[in-house]
Amino acid sequence: MFSYFAKAFSVWFIGFFPLAEIYVAVPSGLAMGLDPVSVVFWSVFGNFLPAVLVTSFYGQIAGRGRIGRWLQGLASDKVSKKLNNHGFWFTALLTPWIGVWVIAATVKLFGMKTRLFLQASFLGILVYAIVLAALLALGFGISS
Repeated sequence: MFSYFAKAFSVWFIGFFPLAEIYVAVPSGLAMGLDPVSVVFWSVFGNFLPAVLVTSFYGQIAGRGRIGRWLQGLASDKVSKKLNNHGFWFTALLTPWIGVWVIAATVKLFGMKTRLFLQASFLGILVYAIVLAALLALGFGISS
């Protein structure tokens, strides 16, 4: 039981860590011997948590002094409207590729609605993790 949780924590942390994220967490979890369902669960949980953290604490960071004024100067109503009207699939597609930390800060900066972003990023991360785990499990003969 301890072995499982140690592996699960490792996959979670790899998914959470900014430079590794989902595309390293899934193969690492499978290489550690976790079943594909556990790998998907822990890697998605680890990779999605930064989206929640960044969206929750962005206001505190952006509302401070010179940084806040600088960030507000970068925001655009036109980009905000486009993101909120048409940015769901763009965000879902790019979150796993560019990284959840970067995408979360960027869409908050440009005014995408938090709920829309969280839904899109979760969907993108989940689909990418499932596809990656399935391809690796089928391609390398890893079974659950």
